Amino acid sequence: MSNNMDMTKLVAQLNEKQKQISQQLYMGNEQMRGLAKRVWRVQEDERKHIAQELHDGVGQLLTALINQLQQVQKGEPTIALSESIDLARQALSDTRVISRLMRPRILDDLGLIPALEWLVRIMGEPEDAEIEFHHQINAEIDSDTQTLAFRVIQEALTNAIKHAQAKTITLNVIATSKLLMIKINDDGVGMALGTENNPDGFGLGAMRDRVSAFGGQLTINSSPNQGCEIKVLVTGREMP
Repeated sequence: MSNNMDMTKLVAQLNEKQKQISQQLYMGNEQMRGLAKRVWRVQEDERKHIAQELHDGVGQLLTALINQLQQVQKGEPTIALSESIDLARQALSDTRVISRLMRPRILDDLGLIPALEWLVRIMGEPEDAEIEFHHQINAEIDSDTQTLAFRVIQEALTNAIKHAQAKTITLNVIATSKLLMIKINDDGVGMALGTENNPDGFGLGAMRDRVSAFGGQLTINSSPNQGCEIKVLVTGREMP
């Protein structure tokens, strides 16, 4: 009788364990599907952004250039050839900026800090935003982590300048053999309570996914008209 009870108890325990494993597998599959959807959404958003930049910037410049050249060809004296040359130069400059933002060669050639100095300059100057950049790098940062840091900072600066209309931004980057910390503060319009947790809001979902893939954490502190603080912490990574 006792043996039968023991066997019944063992079978019940095994069934419960199997049920838990099945639930964990189901949750894991759901998380993987969710992550795959977010990765796809990020890729599509980036393609949309590039297409919009090309259409609104380079596309319109080239259209104006074609119109001017056609007028010059017709012999209309009101159009100066120098204006056409200026348009061509501006289109070339815009194309180079878009290309570099997609994958800046300076990041591969010179590393994170020179790449961030370049990013701060090209993003701050056209928008009349003052960006203070401080860094303390005490260890070499591997290529993937450099890319993570660059993309997160690029997205955060874009949010601060384009969406929050910030005029003063402070960027701090600290790296040791054990951790990477990024902190961005701005004086922009801030975000309403709950907006910072919206995965579709201002690219924040893409930033969270990228940081999460590295086992890190992203926190946002903000309120309307009080600016915003974005903090990224990646720990437990053995830097070379």
